[in-house]
Amino acid sequence: MVVLDTNVTSYIFSRSEISQYYIEQIKGLPTVISFQTLEEMWFGAFKGGWGERRKNELSQYLQQYEIIWPNHELAVVCAALRSEQEKTGRALSQADAWIAATAILLECPLASHDRDFSSIPNLHLIQAPGP
Repeated sequence: MVVLDTNVTSYIFSRSEISQYYIEQIKGLPTVISFQTLEEMWFGAFKGGWGERRKNELSQYLQQYEIIWPNHELAVVCAALRSEQEKTGRALSQADAWIAATAILLECPLASHDRDFSSIPNLHLIQAPGP
């Protein structure tokens, strides 16, 4: 299993060039997204003023993923992660913390193009090479 970060989920949806790297890396693996990614994808659609057709495409696309919803255990993992990162001087946004905590809780990799996750111990990243 692999958790997809919002940027990877978005790359795949928009069929961007970088999406091919991630598609190849996650091929054959069950993929899930955090509730936070679901919200961020919809936020982008509303902020971008997408029409009904494009929003329907997004809705259909997102249905392929199991959504991991917050619960007590995930909240504890997220809070501990944010605290640990803050102590090291590498504070995470709450949104990023929810996504990383999801992968940590599920003990599976996180596919992300975001370099901010690279400082998190015990988080296996699937990440395209480069800056």
